[in-house]
Amino acid sequence: MNTQQLQNDKLNIINWISQLQDYSVVEKIKTLMSTADTSTLTNEQKNAIDQALQSIETKGTIPHNTVMEETKKRFPHLYNR
Repeated sequence: MNTQQLQNDKLNIINWISQLQDYSVVEKIKTLMSTADTSTLTNEQKNAIDQALQSIETKGTIPHNTVMEETKKRFPHLYNR
């Protein structure tokens, strides 16, 4: 998206919000605004999450019990105490 398109989109959103009459929608927008401001993830963390989600989409997931069985086989000394 280029800069001009971004500016146009923002102006359209501002115009739309200024015409809202539904208080519940305004409250949802306020919640969205406060949520966006409180994001504490770094870009590195966000990228890691995006990579993990992409991996899940392409490769799927492994069931927990399968992971636990493999872990017990690889590290039996951790389970035989």
